[in-house]
Amino acid sequence: MNKLLRYILFVAVSVLVFACEDLETFSTDSRLLLSFSADTVSFDTVITTVPSSTKRVWIFNNNKEGLRIKCARLATGEASSFRINVDGRTGPEVTDLEVLKEDSIMMLVEVTLRETRVDDSVLMRDSVLFTLESGTVQKLILEAYGQDAIIMRAPECQHGEVMTFSSGKPYLIYDSLVVRNGGTLNIEAGATLMFHSGASLLVYGQLNINGTEGNMAVLRGDRTDRIFHYLPYDRIDAQWGGIRLFANSVGNTIRYADIHGGNYGVVCDSSGVDADKLLLENSIITNVCGYGLFAEDCKVNVRNSIISNARMDCVNVTGGVYDFVHCTIAQFYALGATSEGNALRVSNVKGLDYHALSFRMDNSIVTGFATDEIFASRFDGNNELTKDEALFDLLFRNCLVTTDTKGAEQYFVDCIVDDVTSELNRRKHFKCVDTHDFVFDYHLDSLSSACGKASSAFLLSLPKDMYGSERVYGNVDIGALQR
Repeated sequence: MNKLLRYILFVAVSVLVFACEDLETFSTDSRLLLSFSADTVSFDTVITTVPSSTKRVWIFNNNKEGLRIKCARLATGEASSFRINVDGRTGPEVTDLEVLKEDSIMMLVEVTLRETRVDDSVLMRDSVLFTLESGTVQKLILEAYGQDAIIMRAPECQHGEVMTFSSGKPYLIYDSLVVRNGGTLNIEAGATLMFHSGASLLVYGQLNINGTEGNMAVLRGDRTDRIFHYLPYDRIDAQWGGIRLFANSVGNTIRYADIHGGNYGVVCDSSGVDADKLLLENSIITNVCGYGLFAEDCKVNVRNSIISNARMDCVNVTGGVYDFVHCTIAQFYALGATSEGNALRVSNVKGLDYHALSFRMDNSIVTGFATDEIFASRFDGNNELTKDEALFDLLFRNCLVTTDTKGAEQYFVDCIVDDVTSELNRRKHFKCVDTHDFVFDYHLDSLSSACGKASSAFLLSLPKDMYGSERVYGNVDIGALQR
C-alpha cells in the first residue's frame, strides 16, 4: 500500500471516529429540552372495552447535542388505560433512551378504556413523563373520551319477537343484525346503531325506524377516529354494510333516520306492488360506495328526504311504483374515486325481461357533478322502445333537474332545467358542497333558482321539512329543505 493510499485511509478513519464521537456526545444541560409533534395526544370518542386505533407522536431533539431519557413512563403506571411504545420498546415504563442531536424517535399510543357506567361520554386523562439525564421532567398529556356501548354479536330478532333499540348508550353490532321472517325491529328516536366493518341490517320481517324531529335515529359505522387529522372516518363510505329489505319484508317505515357511511344505503328486493314496501320520510342516506336507494318491483314512497353522494346511483329503481315528494337527490360523490352512477336511474327493463314502472317525483331536486344526472331506460320484451305508457309511466312536476329534456318534454311538467354547462353553478344551489372535508349542507342558497318555485299542493301533508322549518303557501322551496 503506497503512502498516499495509507494517508487517505487514515484521514477517512479519523473523520469517522470524530463523527461517531460527536454523535455520541450527550448533554446534561437542564436548558436543553425535547419537543413533541403534539402537546396533547387526543383520541376522538372511544368505545369502552374496545381497543383504540394507534396514535403516533414524534419526539424531537432539535439541539446540537444528544439527549438521554432516563425514563419515559405513564403517570398512573400499570393502572393506566393507555399503552405506550417508545422507540420500539413497550411501557408503561421505558428506560435509557437516546435521542441523537437534531434527530427524533417515535412513540405509539393506544388506549382501551374501562366502562364508565353512564350514558354520556366521559373524558379520561393520563400523561407520559419524560425524565431527562439532566433531571428535567417533561410531560405529554394523553386524553380520550370514553363512551359505553351495548355490544351485540350476531343479534337476531326471531319470528314473533319484537326487538326494540332505544336512546341512551349506542349499540355496537358485530356480524350483522338479522330480523327473521315474522320478527319486528323497532328503532326509537335518539338510538344510535354502530355497525362494525362488514356488518349489516338484514330484514326478512319488518323494520320500523321512528326518529323524531330534532332526535333522529342514526345508523353508521363504528370507527370513531380519523383517517386524516381533518377527516373523521364517520364522513367516508364503506365503513359497514347497509340496510337490506328482503322479498318477504313489507310494511317497513324509516322516519327521521340518518343512514350514512355504508357499502350501500337501503336495498329493497322485489315484493310486488300490492303492499307498501317502504315509507322513507324525513331521512338522510349519504356517503355510500354502492347505491343510496335501490329497489326492484316494489312500492316505495319517499318524502322530505335527502339521498346523496353514492359511488353508484343515488337512487336506482327498476319496475314497481315509486312516489317522491320534496326530496333532494344530489350526486356529489368525491370519496377518492369517480362516481360510476347518476343521481337518479329509472328503468322498466331487467336483463331481457321488462317490468311495469310508475315513477312520480314532485317538488324535488335531482342534480350533481355530471351534465346529465337522470338516466331512464324504457323497453319492452323485445328490447324495443315501448309505446305502452302503462309499462313506463314517468313524470316530474315542479322539480329542478340536471338533465337534457329535449325530446322528453312530456315527462317534465313545470320543471326548472338546470344549467348543465357549469358544475360550479350546480354546487351553488346549496349552502355548502365541500368535497375536501366532505361537509355538505343541502339547504338552498338564497340565489338558487329552486327558491320559492315548488308547488304548494303538498302543504297539508308536508307542512315542514325534516328540521322543522315551515313551508309557506306561495313561497315553497323545491327540495327536501326549506330555507
